[in-house]
Amino acid sequence: MKWVFWFFVVNIISVIALMKGFIGDGNMFVGAIVAFSAWGLFIWAIASNQERKRKLRNREKMLDDYLRQQLRK
Repeated sequence: MKWVFWFFVVNIISVIALMKGFIGDGNMFVGAIVAFSAWGLFIWAIASNQERKRKLRNREKMLDDYLRQQLRK
């Protein structure tokens, strides 16, 4: 559920950056770069967390299998 908070934070950052880039002075690409960077970091963090959980599940499964095998001996 922590990702929901970060989802809203990234939405706010990207909207502000895009509006500042399109409405504000100067180059609009700076706002786009900031917005897409925020989304990239968010997606990377979510994917990294899922990979960590998958590795932990595999480690727990291996330990369960090992203990089950030792119990049968």
